[in-house]
Amino acid sequence: MLPVSDQPASKPSRKATVALVLASLSLVLSLVSCGFVAVTGLEDFDDSLQSPPQPASASEVEAFAHVTFPPGTVFLSAAQSNGLETYLSARFRIPREALDTFLTDGDFAAELTPGLRAVSKQDDVGGGSNWHPETPVRVSGLDEETPGPNGTYRRLLVDLDAEDTVTVYLRATQP
Repeated sequence: MLPVSDQPASKPSRKATVALVLASLSLVLSLVSCGFVAVTGLEDFDDSLQSPPQPASASEVEAFAHVTFPPGTVFLSAAQSNGLETYLSARFRIPREALDTFLTDGDFAAELTPGLRAVSKQDDVGGGSNWHPETPVRVSGLDEETPGPNGTYRRLLVDLDAEDTVTVYLRATQP
């Protein structure tokens, strides 16, 4: 058994207090740094599971995004990336009079909304030089909040600036 003293414990020296504070601060900074590295590492880890973008054909766009291109469609570009999620972006031009049929045949879970820019420059999977959804002046957009066919989320930006045709920017994602 240890001897018990009825003397009060002595106060730690000023040097000991400073050392304890510095050690505690060092521990907190180390933990914050480890957390930052872990989060950054997880973000990189997710990217490593995603395939590089690959060109996608018109039939691949139709199959993945569950759309049907109307007669007169001019397919401009498309790219797809697979991994934990699959991402697809496509740009095409259709006759203006075929837009309603395209939307009906696509069975979209949202309505086309005037002025909505549901697709942006960041939605271009392939990183092409002809993806400019920010340039049209008159647009309508569509953003499905619930998944469409086979759990696919779809967003559209429709460029209405031309008289006879519309350019459609499509982004489709499947978790």
